[in-house]
Amino acid sequence: MTPAEGISKFGFRRWYERQLIEGHMYFVTCFLCLMTVAICVEQIDWRAPILQITFLLSVILAGAVLCVASLRWYNFLLARAECLGAQSNCAQCQTYGVLAVLDGRGGDDAPNEALASAGGGCLRVRCKKCGHEWIMEYG
Repeated sequence: MTPAEGISKFGFRRWYERQLIEGHMYFVTCFLCLMTVAICVEQIDWRAPILQITFLLSVILAGAVLCVASLRWYNFLLARAECLGAQSNCAQCQTYGVLAVLDGRGGDDAPNEALASAGGGCLRVRCKKCGHEWIMEYG
């Protein structure tokens, strides 16, 4: 779900809260994978049967890959939420997060350097309180 779809569906404040919760779930996943990797590294006995060593090494590899992927998603979601959160004050009435999305362009929902270097995306929003319109950029 893109930020434009999420904000339109839930409202900005609920969307922002959901992004923070989802991001922290990725952080917990990263932490648990890191603990799994540490436990498996400690359990390796090089004199054990080859099947046991192979199993532990494959768990270490899978845990490390999942840990890195979870950390990337955590950073991506929190950075995007903070970027849009910093721009969600209306310049006229100083209201925070009471806005409607008029148009959303770009910014797929993936933590990818190619997307970030392509310019990210932008949202054209309007304050529900006073009607002031502005553009929020992210990426």
